Amino acid sequence: MSETYEIYTPNGLTLDVEKDTNKILFKENIKPTGNYTEEYSKALFEAHDIKRNSPYKDYKPIYLDPNFYTGQASTLLEFKDWQSIYLKDPIKGSIAPWTKAEKAYYKSLKTKRERYKYLVIRSGIRSTVIDIPYDAYCNVDEKGYLINEEYAYIYDEVNNNKETLKSSLFRQEWGIAAGILGKPEYFVRSKNHGFNARMIQCFILYIQLTGGGYEELGIKRGIYNYADNLLEIGIGMAGIHKNPLRAKLVKDLAKTIQPDEFGMLPFIDEIMGVDWVIDLNRYKFALDEEGRIIWALYDDIEKGKLKDPRDVDSTSESRKEFDHYMDGYKNGMATRFDVDTPNDWDERQAALDRDTLVLSAKLAALTPPQGYPNAPRYYSPERLEIIYKRHKLDKLLDPRIPAIYRYNFPRELRAKILKFGEDMGIKD
Repeated sequence: MSETYEIYTPNGLTLDVEKDTNKILFKENIKPTGNYTEEYSKALFEAHDIKRNSPYKDYKPIYLDPNFYTGQASTLLEFKDWQSIYLKDPIKGSIAPWTKAEKAYYKSLKTKRERYKYLVIRSGIRSTVIDIPYDAYCNVDEKGYLINEEYAYIYDEVNNNKETLKSSLFRQEWGIAAGILGKPEYFVRSKNHGFNARMIQCFILYIQLTGGGYEELGIKRGIYNYADNLLEIGIGMAGIHKNPLRAKLVKDLAKTIQPDEFGMLPFIDEIMGVDWVIDLNRYKFALDEEGRIIWALYDDIEKGKLKDPRDVDSTSESRKEFDHYMDGYKNGMATRFDVDTPNDWDERQAALDRDTLVLSAKLAALTPPQGYPNAPRYYSPERLEIIYKRHKLDKLLDPRIPAIYRYNFPRELRAKILKFGEDMGIKD
């Protein structure tokens, strides 16, 4: 038997590859395969390289040690403090908070374009369909003309693809690219996929950038849509909690809040708050890119089979049951990128599958390791404790870490903010 090495699929499954031939040894597939093996193998190698070369590849977790050592402080109190935040709605202003220095720096930015660019960078949203350097963000003036012609090719490419009919996932991602370049309305075209935290972060970013989006009657459309998600759609749409009280508070807020001089609401997260998001996809892993697992859980909740773990009257037992079903669905419904393409697929179907494989790898590679600041990932307290006791709980995943101190935040920009705060005598 020849020697092999391993490559990884976007959802973390391993595939053995023959060293001598670079032939992928696919897992057994019931349907006949072979017609598309060469093309699909190339896509798998590309996806593996994308994940391996993530811009966050040097991120190093810091695990909380659950063991007690004589003469050393225990991490138990630190863990318990973190664990307790998942037993209620997030406290306003406590998740990825704005530091005083950051807020002052933001207010020092004198143009709408500068502030737009800053809010997009802060959000952690990166384009997956085309590489967009930070200098190209919102690279247009008040009349919509390009400021730096060097990036014209990016604008042309995005403009040509932002209405793509290739698939709803590709349409969403090209839309996000258009939003990054200066068209905020494209941030909220998302259909439901499994990347719920990404979608909710886009929602909040849209509200920050546009003041909610005014209609003729002065109703802030973006805030209302977000509230409707909280009330009517909940987990089935975006992995957020169906919460009528929160929805009413958000809608009442939309009637009274006033945008800043640029029509923006940069600090809306401090006023409106954020919500826990159930999202099985995370840095390095695209487990549910179609949202099938989330929909299955939502269906169980609607039928009364399961209880949403974020309900105020949830119990330890009901949360454990939810986690149990979620794990079962993950095992049975996660996309199988480790099997070859069936021969009975037509070329279009096979090509879209390959392209979706690569896009999923990019999404996994570009998801910030510490999550999106305005869409914190939910953990049941019981699940968090299991992770902690296994010595696998990364303290850097605490959602209360300020946005500017997260790994994905540009280092030069962080240093600039801290220097600004120091010069202004600001103490956080």
